[in-house]
Amino acid sequence: MVSIEKAAIYCRLSKEDKDKLNQGDESASIQNQKMLLVDYAIEHQFAIHEVYVDDDYTGLDSDRPAFNRLLKDAKNGLFHTIICKTQSRFTRDMELVEKYLHGLFPVLGIRFIGVADYADTNVKGNKKARQINGLINEWYCEDLSENIRCVFKTKMEKGQFLGSYAPYGYSKDPADYHRLVIDEEAAGVVRKIFSYAVQGLGNRQICDRLYEEKIITPTEYKKKQGFHYENPASDIGYGKSGIWGTSTIRKILSNRVYIGDMVQGREKKVSYKSKKVVHLPESEWVIVTGCHEPIVDKETYTLVQELRKSRRYARTVEEDGIKHASLLAGKVRCKDCGSTLTRCNGDTKYVRLYCQLYKRTKKEQCSPHAIGYVSIIKILDEKIRYMIKEHLQFNKVEEYLTFEQDNNRLYQNKRQELSKLDENLRRTKHALASLYVDKTNQIISQEEYLLLKENLNQQLLEFTQNMDKTEKELKDLLLVHESKEKKKDLIRKYADFESLNSEIVNEFVDFIEIGDKDDEKNQEIIIHWRF
Repeated sequence: MVSIEKAAIYCRLSKEDKDKLNQGDESASIQNQKMLLVDYAIEHQFAIHEVYVDDDYTGLDSDRPAFNRLLKDAKNGLFHTIICKTQSRFTRDMELVEKYLHGLFPVLGIRFIGVADYADTNVKGNKKARQINGLINEWYCEDLSENIRCVFKTKMEKGQFLGSYAPYGYSKDPADYHRLVIDEEAAGVVRKIFSYAVQGLGNRQICDRLYEEKIITPTEYKKKQGFHYENPASDIGYGKSGIWGTSTIRKILSNRVYIGDMVQGREKKVSYKSKKVVHLPESEWVIVTGCHEPIVDKETYTLVQELRKSRRYARTVEEDGIKHASLLAGKVRCKDCGSTLTRCNGDTKYVRLYCQLYKRTKKEQCSPHAIGYVSIIKILDEKIRYMIKEHLQFNKVEEYLTFEQDNNRLYQNKRQELSKLDENLRRTKHALASLYVDKTNQIISQEEYLLLKENLNQQLLEFTQNMDKTEKELKDLLLVHESKEKKKDLIRKYADFESLNSEIVNEFVDFIEIGDKDDEKNQEIIIHWRF
């Protein structure tokens, strides 16, 4: 009685092949692979042990579930032949070709057959052809990987969103999945998080606030919307308990997507054959500004980054036995050495700030620059109230309007001046080109050409320098206007404030310089405003 040899059939379909199916190429479909290979097995009198199928896996992936099960069963001697449509269906990795087809399989007594490309490990003269096919398959993968990477980078440079899920606060535009639109429900939470940061709250404090307000986490929110979303990078256990993680807050507060910018390409695979990902330096990121509607304004975003950089978060200070929220964390500096002034509670009845350099060098460098915490707060309170009162007075408003009108006239005059300079520059360049033509046609001599060319080049230089100067003056006028607009907005926002808080101080004050006391105990205090 003749024994029938058992064979395993292996089929694989990758994303690239699915794209081909859409273009009418049905030959690589799983169903057609099965039909082809089953017919081949029957025709050549193989008993089919099992059909192993990996759907949506690349030929470079060695972690394919059916592929690994096939290898395990082969090692256990459950069959002695593996049949694929082609060698590339089994693997496109040259290392795996050598490892299995020319290494392990001969040891295990496994025969490999590629039906369409005539690969057969029982045919000795077939080995070179298999190796050449292995190289061609690997080159194909390398070229394909590079082409895909180029396509993705081009899309990134156009500001198209390529992520699987939209960032929290946004959703994908139904009309264009590469464009982000605001999801108002989640966007409100994002604005709240930035507002808390401006108020001086740290990441942990913001997490506690959101939990107290029963606001669900971004992961829970996506699941609520019907997405099968899991965040492996989220803080352990937080997703299940509904507690916000500090890493989530940190990522939201540092993400430029919320001011309308698209930042992509922050990491890449080390190789088309590896799943390992490395983070790229910021200089290599693909950043495109103004791609979609922002959730927070740039001023708020910039302020939050400054607060985060200097760690100006809410702390407590004790004054006369009563605890107060610190409003000056990271904002008070020594006027002489630039060091931050740090608190020294002493007997906890009166908080004073001292130059950090003076304290850390045991009084060897700089000088105390000591000042009471409450003294600075009182001065700030008086200055801000006076600023608001002065601005709201009727006569000051008139002066402001007159000043704005004068500035507007100056701005328009500078615009006209710039336009004239640009026209003169264009005419001079045209004259320079015509001069060369006249010389070529011998209308003017070489000496005349050189003399006139020198004069025109001098004019070009003067026009260019004047244009640069005028453009700078225009930018300065715009900055002055924006600064005054920001001041007006802040004054309207806090016109009726009762007492200073972190939000007011952070929005009004950039930093404060403290001088040392002179012989008469006078002390210079310079407040640098954010406008």
